[in-house]
Amino acid sequence: MDIDNGTGSDARFKIGNGSGGPGGGPRPHFNPEDAKSWQILKAGTRLHHDPTPPGPWVIYFMVGDHQVIEEISSPSGQVRLLQAGASFRAHIA
Repeated sequence: MDIDNGTGSDARFKIGNGSGGPGGGPRPHFNPEDAKSWQILKAGTRLHHDPTPPGPWVIYFMVGDHQVIEEISSPSGQVRLLQAGASFRAHIA
């Protein structure tokens, strides 16, 4: 899977499994303090990650005070962090 930061801001991120939230989906929020230890994905960069099956996987982003959480089910998919006005969102391709 490719993870792409299509914004002008550095982001912290973490990859988890998809079984943590109510109903089996991603958690709706995470503790911002936890994000301080996550990897940094520099603005405008992309990295490749080989996830361990089975999926789905949840990608957690922290950009400033903004939390973005997205679930991806394909190990060959792409997650792109985008700026949406004053906020951020993730796009799965």
